[in-house]
Amino acid sequence: MESIETDVLIIGAGAAGIRAALAASKEGADVLVVAKEEVTHSGSSFSPISQGWGIQALLGDERTPEKLEAFYQEVMEVGLGKCAPDLVRILVEESGPRTEELMALGLRFKKDQTGKYIRVLGCFSDQPRAFVTETMADIKHCFRLMLERSGARVIRGQVVKLMAEDGQCWGGWVVTTDGTLVGIHAGATVLATGGAAGIYRDHLVSDDCVGDGYVLAHNAGAALDNLAFIQFMLGLRKGRQVAFLPLSGLRHPARLCARNGQDVLAAAMPEQDIRDRSVEARQRHFPFSCRDISFRIDQSVACNEGTDAEVVWLGEHGFGEKDPPRVVHLAHAFNGGIRIDEKGESSVEGLFAAGEVAAGPHGADRIGGCMMTATQVFGSRAGRFGADLAKRRRTKKSPQTRPPQSPVGGAGIGEVRAFFGAGDVAGRAKEALSLNASVVRNVSGLQRCLDTLRDCSDELEIARSKGSLLTEGYWQEWCLIEAGRLVVQDAIRREYSLGSHLREDFPPTDIPS
Repeated sequence: MESIETDVLIIGAGAAGIRAALAASKEGADVLVVAKEEVTHSGSSFSPISQGWGIQALLGDERTPEKLEAFYQEVMEVGLGKCAPDLVRILVEESGPRTEELMALGLRFKKDQTGKYIRVLGCFSDQPRAFVTETMADIKHCFRLMLERSGARVIRGQVVKLMAEDGQCWGGWVVTTDGTLVGIHAGATVLATGGAAGIYRDHLVSDDCVGDGYVLAHNAGAALDNLAFIQFMLGLRKGRQVAFLPLSGLRHPARLCARNGQDVLAAAMPEQDIRDRSVEARQRHFPFSCRDISFRIDQSVACNEGTDAEVVWLGEHGFGEKDPPRVVHLAHAFNGGIRIDEKGESSVEGLFAAGEVAAGPHGADRIGGCMMTATQVFGSRAGRFGADLAKRRRTKKSPQTRPPQSPVGGAGIGEVRAFFGAGDVAGRAKEALSLNASVVRNVSGLQRCLDTLRDCSDELEIARSKGSLLTEGYWQEWCLIEAGRLVVQDAIRREYSLGSHLREDFPPTDIPS
């Protein structure tokens, strides 16, 4: 067992974590970053499916009081009352400076033939203020350079427990890729672990995005919020290939069909007027939402998933005309997470959060491009204020901490070093979440999902009790189950339909066309 001292520990090496490292180092802090994979090779920030980013921002002369207020009001309206107003204000005010810093660091955004930046509409937005990056390769190069300039040390491994006692956090325990247990004592800890889209069978992120940040924070006593609000995209799957469903194709009859050839939309919405209005409304936003009548399309697809009448896509789908791909809902991003204040600090002193793992800047729905804005705005704040706190805590010593127990109890940390797979626990958990806690939910399905997750957890405990060695793979399965529980429990509590949260037993009302 090893021990390391640092000022700021950053868990996660995506867009938010790297920004936090740069900000903390500028304040003179010693910074250590823990990355699960090689930097820029995994996570939501550097997803292999993504071709680039959109980022919402107002720059230079655009930053007038009127335009800033309009941006703020739009984020609040899209969030449907589930945003933190003070955090939205910060997001809007600091969007420009953080994006200008990215430009100064060399990140390239698309321009038209006159050399003017191309600006586009984000989903749910009426204003074309989003910048679009040129390539993912350029993004990766820029952020590797940012991390290099920060001077932060980087170690590869998995944080399995935070050093948190009496409402304070002083670092975390890491199992490195070679199986070494390392205790990292830090004056401030920043969680930048991304979201949990990987807990679903079909998703747009790397498989290691299973909500470990939510689980670590929850077990340390930090408050969570809005976990039930998750963005899902209509997509196509054939084997291991996934792609976005071309929304414009919905205008053509019989593109969405059950295996028996039945037109799904015609069956679900026999009234031509309702069908036409639903299809038209669905063109306005790629993520699912019950904010308008388009929810009927996603509902008709979701209700057939896992049955003999599952939906396939007929037409120009990019996979060839034979054996059409299944239509699925791809988990994209979480709008909720760890509750933070304006400094990026959680309800546990010394524990900060930024990026998709944090709650507050987004609500029931989110403007496309605002997630990347949040990684830069709150990544910078978490790094800066974390460094400041670490300086003030240097005269204090972290409390005596113990090596963590196995997450399911009993076993010592040494047993987290080798892999054990208890059947297809992860697969069954993902299937239960996909069928019961995706775009269509009801209390009976959510409860069944909880029961399945409990059974999966019990199987892992039985495996551990038999003396099987447990590893990073085991930890990932355990986090998947625990994060799933947190999501489902929040979904059960919300007895209404709002934005990305559709409760079939509490159907949406007063839906505009």
